[in-house]
Amino acid sequence: MDKAEFLERIRTGRQKLNEALSGLTEDQIANDLVTPQWALRDMLAHLAAWQGEALRWVEQTAHGEEVGPLVNESVDVWNARRVEERRRLPVVEVMQEFNENHDHLLAALGQWPSETIPLGPGGWDETANLWWLTEHDEEHLPMIADYRRRLAASAESSAETATGRE
Repeated sequence: MDKAEFLERIRTGRQKLNEALSGLTEDQIANDLVTPQWALRDMLAHLAAWQGEALRWVEQTAHGEEVGPLVNESVDVWNARRVEERRRLPVVEVMQEFNENHDHLLAALGQWPSETIPLGPGGWDETANLWWLTEHDEEHLPMIADYRRRLAASAESSAETATGRE
């Protein structure tokens, strides 16, 4: 795999995620739970936070700065903190960060020399420390699919109830 394919995997994952979100209302994104603890906005905040961190690591590496461990606490604690930090923000701001971090990260990776990958150790493939970026958006698609099934079932149930009353 080369850099172009690596970046295309990230773009494709985001495209699939955006398609899965398409047509949902701001209220659904802000309030409806897709996991026992997270609404869609929380999932988007989580993705924005991770891509923001990846961008920071890439930029630090580009400037020759030392990059420590990805997180200094458990991933679950880190995720919870990042989501909680964004819960008070309007959905539009969460969505803006979600999109901007993605775009800035792709731009930073696009400028990186093709011969190496930031944070190594290998090439633009499964050996890369940033490989998770190629799968992270798609990792959350099943949650959205399940949510949409629940929405459809609820709408169908409401329609049957309304039809039964006539």
